[in-house]
Amino acid sequence: MSSTSEKAVVPSNVERLTDLETSWTMVANAHKSGPTGQAAMRVLISRYHDAVENYLRLKLRDRNLADEVLQEFWTKLLTHKLAGADENKGRFRDYLRTVLHRLIIDHFRARKLQPLPPGDLLDPSRPDDEYDRVWRETVLKRVWSRLETYEAQTPKNRYATVLRMRVNEPTSPIDEMAVRLSQRLNASITPEGLRKTLQRARTKFLELLIQELRDTLNPATREDIEAEIFDLGLGTFYRKYAAAVAGDSS
Repeated sequence: MSSTSEKAVVPSNVERLTDLETSWTMVANAHKSGPTGQAAMRVLISRYHDAVENYLRLKLRDRNLADEVLQEFWTKLLTHKLAGADENKGRFRDYLRTVLHRLIIDHFRARKLQPLPPGDLLDPSRPDDEYDRVWRETVLKRVWSRLETYEAQTPKNRYATVLRMRVNEPTSPIDEMAVRLSQRLNASITPEGLRKTLQRARTKFLELLIQELRDTLNPATREDIEAEIFDLGLGTFYRKYAAAVAGDSS
């Protein structure tokens, strides 16, 4: 996708896209008793179990050891011993990374395991490629899930179907894709219709990406959201479709 020189704009009223609580709020609520805490805990596990598990296995390079730390992480959360989440700190992903790093170090020290994993695990200024990769995969997986839900809940909508098809076939001619999609759906899909649907699907994907990132940031300013999108390596995509998102939300 080519970039444009036009200033990209995150819609100021993006909060109306969903009424889901942010990840910061979920951590705080998970430490409450009763139905509120139980519901928040279920959401947190649903959102981040795979990300935490994958990261620990990449970082520790020992499945059994990673599973031990993973168990410690959820045990501490379930017993309300990870209540240090401060929603004024900014990025939830930084908080999560710090918690996991500390758990790894505590685990090694408690069991007198040597050596510690390479690098200064508590230095937030040092890059962590494994964590960045897992976080990116987690965010994009959740955005795809949002898009698939949107398609399922919107009559005759094919955004997720068409966008997934293009991602899987990035070089296929639109004409050929239209023929295959028509056969698959038993419906008449013209090349021009497919192009328009693909354009709208990309715009919707970006809209949902912005909302997903907003749920992990406080404050979720335009600049912060833009920075997160560029950190995910989606800057060109963002520049191309942000104006359309802003237009749809106005």
